[in-house]
Amino acid sequence: MSSTRTSPTHPGGDAAPLPPAEDDSREARQRRAILRGAAAALREHGSGVGMAEVARTAGVGRATLYRHFATRDVLLEALSQFAADESVRALLAADLAGVPVPEAIVRATRALLVVGREYWTVADRGPAEDPTARELAVSGPLVELAARGQQEGVLRTDLPAARLGLLHGVLIQGALLYPQLLGEDLDEAAGTVARLYTDGAAASAAPLLRGPLPGDPLPGTPLPDGSLRGSSLPEG
Repeated sequence: MSSTRTSPTHPGGDAAPLPPAEDDSREARQRRAILRGAAAALREHGSGVGMAEVARTAGVGRATLYRHFATRDVLLEALSQFAADESVRALLAADLAGVPVPEAIVRATRALLVVGREYWTVADRGPAEDPTARELAVSGPLVELAARGQQEGVLRTDLPAARLGLLHGVLIQGALLYPQLLGEDLDEAAGTVARLYTDGAAASAAPLLRGPLPGDPLPGTPLPDGSLRGSSLPEG
């Protein structure tokens, strides 16, 4: 009898499904080899790479490639899902819950950098307005980690955990966008990105100065205490 596994809670509050356990059949191994070959071909030749080059890089014939993926669009969609699944597996293997929050942040960062270097060519370039299930599955552990950091007094609480987790992910994406900043030492890169995140997200960090939000009084509007909104600067 099979059971349903669930991931950490994502920003929407529901549990995003974990990737299925890897199938070790010959067909499944061949499919994974094709997907890894497609990622390598995309890294080497760019987004316009053709199916023939994917087959060559994966070490399979074109007939085999088309048997698994009837069109290029089908292949790219499967590759996006595969990349997300690999990211979730890497985060699970990092055992984030088993170490203190600062170390967990470094581990999560490194795990996503390792996977991202292989599959960044198929990742979306920025947060979606309506995240897909696979995006939520990847971001969920970062949000959960941020919430844990807030509960333990390590991370700031003037921003919601969902936003902190998103900012963590954006820093990782930024590092992947500029591979020259990463270099070859992933441990050093992960430490750098993690420090940038924790320095800004630390509980001791300076409060954020935000602009007016919908419903705020306009500058110059009398406030209940008799002062005018926007009439003074925050104390340094």
